[in-house]
Amino acid sequence: MIDYWCNAFTPDRELLWRKVIEQDGLTIKLGARDDDTFVEPAGMVARMNRAAVTTLVMPVCDVPAGAGLDEFAHYALRPTEIHQLTAAHPGRFVGVFSVNPDEPGDLEAADEALHSAWCVGLHNHTHSWNHTFDAPIFDPYYELAATHGVPFVMQAGRSGGHRVHELGHPRAITGPASRFPTVDFVLSHLGLPWMTETLQAALDHDNVLVGTATHPPRRWPDEFLDFVRGPGAGLTLFGTGYPLTGHVHVQSQLDALDLTPETKEAVRQGNARRIFSRIPARVGG
Repeated sequence: MIDYWCNAFTPDRELLWRKVIEQDGLTIKLGARDDDTFVEPAGMVARMNRAAVTTLVMPVCDVPAGAGLDEFAHYALRPTEIHQLTAAHPGRFVGVFSVNPDEPGDLEAADEALHSAWCVGLHNHTHSWNHTFDAPIFDPYYELAATHGVPFVMQAGRSGGHRVHELGHPRAITGPASRFPTVDFVLSHLGLPWMTETLQAALDHDNVLVGTATHPPRRWPDEFLDFVRGPGAGLTLFGTGYPLTGHVHVQSQLDALDLTPETKEAVRQGNARRIFSRIPARVGG
């Protein structure tokens, strides 16, 4: 399995998660099972081996000055962390550079990241910047993704914290998908609460895919299951959004679904390998 969206998992992030959950009054349970707890890299590799997970794709960025506790960047990896992870465990961890259009020089930083072996794509937490996906400020990043032949992952639908959820409405992907036909766009988190619109965007555009991060298979809505079993078999990426979903038990949840072997394989890793073409075919320990 390839997990296309895994947040930072080391123990230092657990306190941040617990603080923001308390601050924002969220109903999120962390560490509900011992094998889903925050862990050091070697422990995560051992967990991945038990769960048949080959590679984690992780957002990477620095934290903007003055960022509040619920700013997404706190829960991503720092560039130094992804360098350490990839050096110690080749192929097990890769990153997507998370853009910050408000930061001077960020486009150049994204380009520099894409020249690094760890970087397999770009990422956008659009709710952080008060711009929808079709805002002109993102076009240079889409052009960069097209130039480098990498996908662009974004959180669609609502976001945690006190943010304008409408900024992640999937309708805004129509323009970019049409203007940048060689870029694969991943609408993550099922686009909820606008899942119907998210699925339709994937059906309307060959270069739009749907990602499941934060939603375990046992909670996939019937409408989404119909999509996966039908025309969405080649348009679905599996992700955990760890720590919102753990890794150990999702395999059995996927197996419990009424999916053909071909569809299961596509969702588990085939679709991810197709669009994240930079992920190594062989991985280290």
